[in-house]
Amino acid sequence: MQHLCARCQHLQAAPHTPHLPQPETLPLIKNPAEQHITTTCSRRLRRPEDFLDAVKWAVKYHPKANDTTLAVAHDLAANMPASKDGHIAYVLAARHQRLGVARSTLTQHVAILRELGLLAWAEHGSLRNALRTRLGHRFTAGVGYRPTATIYAPCAPPEYDHAHGQLRHGTGYHSHIRAYTPQGRLHAITNTRSRQARRTPSVPTRTPYPPAGRREGRKDNAARPPRAPAAPRVTTPARSAHRTTGCTPQQAAAGIAHAQHVRLETWWTQSTPLRQLAYALRPLIHAGYTWQDTTRELTHWHVRTRPANAAALIHTELRRRAHTGELHLPQGSVKPFRQPPADETGSRYRAMLQHKQDQHGPAYARYRQTLAAQLRTALQHSTTPPTPQPPRPRPQLREPEHAFHRACTTPPDPRHIYRSRAWNRPDEPTPPPDVTGQENQQLWAELADHAQAAAAFQRLREDLANTTTTATPAQSDTSWYG
Repeated sequence: MQHLCARCQHLQAAPHTPHLPQPETLPLIKNPAEQHITTTCSRRLRRPEDFLDAVKWAVKYHPKANDTTLAVAHDLAANMPASKDGHIAYVLAARHQRLGVARSTLTQHVAILRELGLLAWAEHGSLRNALRTRLGHRFTAGVGYRPTATIYAPCAPPEYDHAHGQLRHGTGYHSHIRAYTPQGRLHAITNTRSRQARRTPSVPTRTPYPPAGRREGRKDNAARPPRAPAAPRVTTPARSAHRTTGCTPQQAAAGIAHAQHVRLETWWTQSTPLRQLAYALRPLIHAGYTWQDTTRELTHWHVRTRPANAAALIHTELRRRAHTGELHLPQGSVKPFRQPPADETGSRYRAMLQHKQDQHGPAYARYRQTLAAQLRTALQHSTTPPTPQPPRPRPQLREPEHAFHRACTTPPDPRHIYRSRAWNRPDEPTPPPDVTGQENQQLWAELADHAQAAAAFQRLREDLANTTTTATPAQSDTSWYG
């Protein structure tokens, strides 16, 4: 559908007079409905340099545009080569961090570019999961979430083309430049030459030679610096022909037909190319297997999942089964496993030790003779002896440590404490530890002797006190001395 807009029709009908002064204002597009590629008056741009030229021309017509607007435009232009249409993914979260501005600042300057007609919506972003749409029926729970991105299309307003003498064909986003005015052609030539001067050529250009150096009647072989003598060409021996498989074309065709029948009957070989499958099945074909026998043999392998390389699996499994005796094949049809003979006498081990000795022994001997003593002396001089520390006294206990810990009071059960407090009962004393071992028995025997002696002395003191209070001094002396 052709884009119909009074603004575009007015610019197309207006005469192109580039010598007249340009308009002082640029109509701003405030209505969001006119900022879409289906409704915009601006022309599509695909190259970053065209977009930046349009931005530098248009920013002076917006009262809120500044250097940040140009920085945002340069960052957007850097993503244009990623799309063949020049479209740009907005990616607000990553872009505002890369520019070092706030999210609100970035959205404000993007809105300025939309109002100037330099950006148009190609697709509105939403919270809809883009992975569900992309994967379709393969989307399952736990795949992830990725919102739909906002896509912008860089474009140039019609006033930009009118001011630069560019004549449009059509209107709206899909219009294109069909011709130039004389002034516009000069401007386009100047702009193209300036871009080529800034661009670094990828291929070195040929330097033109003076006419005096040309020779008549021959090609352009102007005087050039003499070439260096070519290095002598080293001839390499011709490569030998590829190793043949020993099969005639008729046998190869029969093997491919054999593999085709097998691939139709065996599900896990259906994605394997016929030539690779025929080559892998050659040991069975040479053994006289029919395609029915081959299919039956492959079915007995009980392959549960589709292998990444079915031909390699068949090749390896045939070698394994032929080596273990599970499958009888003609002699030489499969390569034997490389199993070196056992080193019963230890000759290989001794050869390895001798090789190490020959390789590392001379160097170690030179080290022991020339460097070891010097390094040891230098290490002794550079190392300070540690300061001797006084011995730390060990704590001494009157009883063994394990007996002391066992004699300590253990915390009772919280329920026992609660029950005692509820019934107004005193806490029960902690029972003495169990006497185990000869050392503990001797300890407790000594403690019991001390307790008996202390009790005997206490009774003696009480008897002396009673005797002193009841008897006279003379009687007490008589009775005491007998």
